[in-house]
Amino acid sequence: MTTKQSILLIGTSLVTAILAHAFFLYQWTQGVYMAGPDDGLSQMVPFRDMLYDQFTIGNFFYSYEFGLGGGTFSQLAYYYGINIFFYLTVAVVFLLESLSIIRETDILFWTEATVFISIVRMTLILLVTTYVFRYLNGRILPSFIGAVLYGASGMYFRHVTYWEFFGDAFLWLPLLILGVEKIIREQKPGWLIAATAISFFDNFYFAYINGIFTGMYIAARWIFPLIDKETPKLKQLKYYTGSVLLGLGIGSVGLIPAVWGFLQNIRPPFDQEIPLVSSTSNILYDSPHLIVPALFVLMLGLLPLYKKPQFKLFTALSLLIIVLHFIPWAASFFNGLSAPQHRYEYLASFTIGGAVAAALPALEKITRRQFTLAGTGLAAIYVLFHLVDLSLEFINLWTLSIPVTAALVLLSVFWFIKKRTLYVLLGLTLLSQLVIINHYQYDKLYVHGGVKETTKDYMLSKNYLAEEQQKLIDDALETDASPLPRVSWKADGRYNTPIVQGFAGTSAYSSILNGHVLDYYYHDLEIDMKRESVSRYSGFGDRASLHSLWGANYIMYEKGKEANIPYGFKLAEESENYVVYQNTNPLPFVQISDQIYSEEALEDSHPISREQAMIQGLVVKDATTSAEQIPEYENLIDQSEIEPIGGSYSNGRLVISEKEGGLDITLPQSVLDSGAEDIYVSFYLFNNVEEASLFAMRVNDFWTSRKSRESFYKTNVNDITIRVPKEETISILVPEGDYTLNELVIYAKDYEALEQATKREPHQPEVTLDGNKVTLTDLQADTKGYLAIPVPYEKGWQVKVDGEKRDIEQINYAMLGTAIQPGDETVEFTYLPPYFKTTLLAAGLSLLIAVFWIRRKHT
Repeated sequence: MTTKQSILLIGTSLVTAILAHAFFLYQWTQGVYMAGPDDGLSQMVPFRDMLYDQFTIGNFFYSYEFGLGGGTFSQLAYYYGINIFFYLTVAVVFLLESLSIIRETDILFWTEATVFISIVRMTLILLVTTYVFRYLNGRILPSFIGAVLYGASGMYFRHVTYWEFFGDAFLWLPLLILGVEKIIREQKPGWLIAATAISFFDNFYFAYINGIFTGMYIAARWIFPLIDKETPKLKQLKYYTGSVLLGLGIGSVGLIPAVWGFLQNIRPPFDQEIPLVSSTSNILYDSPHLIVPALFVLMLGLLPLYKKPQFKLFTALSLLIIVLHFIPWAASFFNGLSAPQHRYEYLASFTIGGAVAAALPALEKITRRQFTLAGTGLAAIYVLFHLVDLSLEFINLWTLSIPVTAALVLLSVFWFIKKRTLYVLLGLTLLSQLVIINHYQYDKLYVHGGVKETTKDYMLSKNYLAEEQQKLIDDALETDASPLPRVSWKADGRYNTPIVQGFAGTSAYSSILNGHVLDYYYHDLEIDMKRESVSRYSGFGDRASLHSLWGANYIMYEKGKEANIPYGFKLAEESENYVVYQNTNPLPFVQISDQIYSEEALEDSHPISREQAMIQGLVVKDATTSAEQIPEYENLIDQSEIEPIGGSYSNGRLVISEKEGGLDITLPQSVLDSGAEDIYVSFYLFNNVEEASLFAMRVNDFWTSRKSRESFYKTNVNDITIRVPKEETISILVPEGDYTLNELVIYAKDYEALEQATKREPHQPEVTLDGNKVTLTDLQADTKGYLAIPVPYEKGWQVKVDGEKRDIEQINYAMLGTAIQPGDETVEFTYLPPYFKTTLLAAGLSLLIAVFWIRRKHT
């Protein structure tokens, strides 16, 4: 490729990428942004903003704003924690910001920038894919058209709009295929080593999908040889093995921590029945996952094209993936044997692009009769797909874009012959793809996908980034001297509001979270988060002791919506629309105790007993119990009166016949006369109706929701503990339906132990939080016991006490800690991603071996 051709290709790719984004570019001028209103605003934009701030100060590993705190290199590896394209984006944005070319970055900036970052990414995709297709067929223009069918596909825009980092998979896939071809044709492993290393490091999920496809491609290449002299298959295997192992070694520094984060995450296995066949969408007209271009459909009927090996190869792969589109098991397989998800179907766009790139030069030799027969088949197929899809409607010119394109392709084969046909089809294919993809953005994403709600006005409203909320939180924290004061607050139910609004919070939403924290919520303490859903945790179920233990001493409410305020929280700040309550029973950041409970000793205890043990001392995993007595509470259920309302209750089965009903539990007078402040009610609840939808449940004024049994996002945790202020009657209410409700227990709780703990006023060390380090100085330890801090325990933490390494301890089920001795003065906790030093060494050695092997092949 000449310099002139290269410059022309770069310019054409950029212009094509801009035109492909024309709809979203126009919407950008109207204050509507290329980001999904759900995950886009709740995860993609907040994570980019948070990580940019971290990376630009040299902190690549840990964030205290990510939920209760978490390792971003590992837990956010699925998103941007180790994302190469994001790393490059950060570097460019930081340079532009430093030179004052762009404004100071904030969360609104990252939302606005999405469309421009996508244009750059698509330009790179078009360049790389064109190079790969040209390497296979030798023609630049047909290769570029094939690249456009791949890069400017509907799935690309769907991915980038809703899950922005998904778009990177489009960039790395062609490199893997190029690496395979370099081995087959030239016995050069360098490209495959590099592509494998990038894939493994960048994102383990798409490394899995792209890796499966690469294996499929190799198998297909053995069936369809493309050139006369190809590397023998056995020798290919040796190259593949060596290249993949070296790529794995180089990429392991990102892959291993990412996989560790995935494996320690808690997510219930998918246990729903998967049908064998399902007509998920119409792939010729309106599929959100895959629109098969009319030109490819035409080419399927041109029999002379099957004499071209490259066309046969890519057509066979395309037809295979198209068939898999209708098989949900394939969607489950490509999603790691989990719930069926059609995220893999960009593979079909790549293979279709490859088939078109291979076939276009051969169209010059197709006769009018052959075109006529193929055109007739094209028309028949489109008519058939229209007739069998009863939901298909053509209501305006936009919705007619696909059938009109098919008609134009059909007409072109009758109007033009020989060389003119090629250029007409090239132009028509490029133009139609741009029209179709802009209509896709409007119809599938903007209108029906909710993107029209992602506006500047919304982002600056009370539901997202309200200035009033942020100022009130700042005012509340202004005089707080604790090292990590936390605020419980979510705007519009968004669990990553703390990241959005810039404060340390008590909630997080991410596909991968700290498994110890999730266990803490699901099982150890049975904390109800007021919404059942995997990939989230939030607040502490209005339980005062847990707020104190984690330093979550502030809660913000919208005025008029204060309910179930935890014990000991008093009004501290207010604005026109919001109030902040402050905990009057805070506990120190550093907890030191010689009153130790082992997790094993509390294994059969109720969560309220475990909660109390953490107030009276420390609960330490694999330790020996030294405390004299395990906290126990009297179960009041036998002293209470239970009356069904709105239905019947017998032998643990609750049948509600009215709109709402449940159980009224009347507490004994002795409890009402006691000093107890709160009631803890625990029970097992299961919806017996399999097809029932999500439903709301409440205990007095405590509202929560439970997922449908068919939901992908149910937790399968049905043991529920709810805290409510003490009242004579405790009402458990659910909608009309059939439920299993049993294992009822009732406990009354006072807060004498918590109030005593806050009055101990022990000496507190100086605490410094600096990136991935927590340093405690001037400890003045005078007892043998344990120390805990309200930072989540996870693999990767190390600790030194007075310069000597000690064991990290898992304390209070999910907190970080260590053993201490009298005279200890300085404690330094340091976080590095799991196995980081080992994988860094493996990456270095693998890189040296790879360089030696590549240089040897070139000599």
